[in-house]
Amino acid sequence: MPVKHYLMAFDGATLESIREIMSHPQALGQCRKFLANHPDWRVVPTYDTAGSARIVAEERRPDRAAIASRRAASVYGLKILKEDIQSEVVNFTRFFVLEKNPGPVEGANKTSIVFATKNVPGALHKCLGEFASRNVNLSKLESRPRRNKPWVYVFYADFDGSMDDPNCHAAIGGLLKTGAFVKILGSYRKADS
Repeated sequence: MPVKHYLMAFDGATLESIREIMSHPQALGQCRKFLANHPDWRVVPTYDTAGSARIVAEERRPDRAAIASRRAASVYGLKILKEDIQSEVVNFTRFFVLEKNPGPVEGANKTSIVFATKNVPGALHKCLGEFASRNVNLSKLESRPRRNKPWVYVFYADFDGSMDDPNCHAAIGGLLKTGAFVKILGSYRKADS
């Protein structure tokens, strides 16, 4: 889905009256070029974009604005001061449809997994080596903190190929031995670019 960001504020606000911007850190980062043109604005990271719009609507301050979606502006009755303020024109969020007992996907050529490493030196290197040693291309790797475990991370990875591919299957088998846990999210056809 394409992601478009909007600057929104209470009805009495103008671009000139704004002194503070609220939004989720990801949205703030995606609008860095626009924000760089307003160095006098105080940037306040919050828990989500729509929540920022709600706060701006509830406080009704002409000096505070939010970065969120057009829908958030509509839901909270905010005025859009500036449209399409994201830095990149090609800005997308992808969504997954998860199925409890999925069947095989014809033509699957990409797989998504989540895994954790053991807490020992070189653990991530060993886990990633399971893919490299089998010539399996990792196309994405992200780390996220584990719930209720500060400073402990899980890794989300995408790789080229499906679980039907012998090298991919073997890489996951190796990862089961070197990692702390592995969950296969699924194999699917990657999007056409």
